[in-house]
Amino acid sequence: MKFWRGKHAISSSSSRTLSILCRGERISREELFKYTNGRFLVREKELCDQKYLKFDLDQLCAVAASAGSSKSPIRTIEKMEGGFSKALLMSKEDGTEVVAKLPFSIAGPPPPVHDHTKVPVPKVLAWNADSSNPVGAEYIIMEKAVGCQLVKKWGEMEDLSHFEFIKNLCKIEADLAAIAFPANGSLYLRESMVAGDKYKPLAPEMDPSGHFCIGPSCERSWFGKDEAESVQARFDRGPWPTLPAFGIALAEREIARIEQNPKVVPYGPPRGSTEEQLAVLKMAKEVFFKMDGKTLPGRLPWPTLWHTDLHMGNIYVSDEEPTQIVALIDWQSIVVSPLFYQVRFPEFISIGEDYELGSEIPTLPENIDEMDDDDQAILRFKHKQTMMGKAYEAVSGFKNKNVFKSIRLPPLFRQLFLRCGEAWEESIVPLRVCLIAIADVWKEAGFSGDCPCNFSKDEIEKYQHEFQEYRDHHKIYELAREYLGTDTDGWIAPDDDFEEKQQRNKELLEICIAHCAEYGKSAEEMRKIWPY
Repeated sequence: MKFWRGKHAISSSSSRTLSILCRGERISREELFKYTNGRFLVREKELCDQKYLKFDLDQLCAVAASAGSSKSPIRTIEKMEGGFSKALLMSKEDGTEVVAKLPFSIAGPPPPVHDHTKVPVPKVLAWNADSSNPVGAEYIIMEKAVGCQLVKKWGEMEDLSHFEFIKNLCKIEADLAAIAFPANGSLYLRESMVAGDKYKPLAPEMDPSGHFCIGPSCERSWFGKDEAESVQARFDRGPWPTLPAFGIALAEREIARIEQNPKVVPYGPPRGSTEEQLAVLKMAKEVFFKMDGKTLPGRLPWPTLWHTDLHMGNIYVSDEEPTQIVALIDWQSIVVSPLFYQVRFPEFISIGEDYELGSEIPTLPENIDEMDDDDQAILRFKHKQTMMGKAYEAVSGFKNKNVFKSIRLPPLFRQLFLRCGEAWEESIVPLRVCLIAIADVWKEAGFSGDCPCNFSKDEIEKYQHEFQEYRDHHKIYELAREYLGTDTDGWIAPDDDFEEKQQRNKELLEICIAHCAEYGKSAEEMRKIWPY
């Protein structure tokens, strides 16, 4: 399946004088192909090999040179990398700049968003999703985002400016939520659809040219690494016109994976037998089937495009007025999904598990000035984050009532879809707890008929205990990630001291082993499950 298929004439452009840089240092072409944006605490060779990408640099330069209104040879390339793409800032001889990204399954930034809304996204100048093209890899050429990353300005901004920025972000998200899409899935050029492909055209008022459609999802979760074709052939990747169809497809995907490739993990929290896993997923399917427009989630089902990775590096603001958003970047893996499933607090608002939705404004303790400096700093930070959460809630409610309702919807319903989609990878333990909770609120949540989730008192007690084991297991992972400043792959930023991180990892493991009983683990079990 080719997600975005485009043709672009390759003009002649010499790159003999090409200068290639990475973090200000000159690098070779081979170093351009390698992954050099940090190191990994585990599986380093495997992960770096996965991110190695060789392509015809001269051909890419030729495409970039003729992309946009400026036709000028590329003279300098600055290598930038993310977790899922290689990004190159390409400077032309005439001083103009473009950004090349590869090798995502290319899906954006979606031109309808650029052309038919006020949402600020970089303009696409050229793309090709056929890796057999002359460049030898999928690519997308975009205008360079104007302004600067929010992360560079946030610390300089006053509190009132932070709240003004949140108001402006909510305006953009309300604009996104107002776009009507015909189904859940991914955005495609209609010309890229081939015989047998399923798709739904966009409405004429949204896409007067008739160039775009919603087709099968290109979300990474639908494409398992080294997954057999016999498994993937059973997947319904969409497009899904209804909320039940979306949920049922998730459950059937995980059923196919478990039936044909049951995952065996020798240690860690309980996963349940293959029969138990399949029974829970079939139960989830029945719940999705009954999720009509009278249910709480069924009242917020609209297929919605939403930027689900809004950290400060993906938001560009004006240099002069940083409350003004001038570009949102990294749309390549964004999909169209039900509104309540998409809406969430931006990543830069760090609300804790104890955050309470609603209008009550939190206050600082009266005796805060009597506390030591560290305790004061922690409390003031948490209070500021909570206040930003309240501001986000309030402005969302003013700008788009359905976004506000989605924020206020009990997280149980979003978790049901999320946990269902993770069943093969993570186990059915958290999904089963979601189903137990849904059984408790079946009538109150607007479901009709009998609830398909039937658990005895003893079963509920057993499954809640297994879920606590699951949570304790993941608390260890979260502790390690937070303390080491890393992610699930053990990524360490290039500016960090890797050897120091390795030493801190060893020290943290020894501390956790000393306190292993608090997590219900033996010392040996702690060593086996330690992520890094």
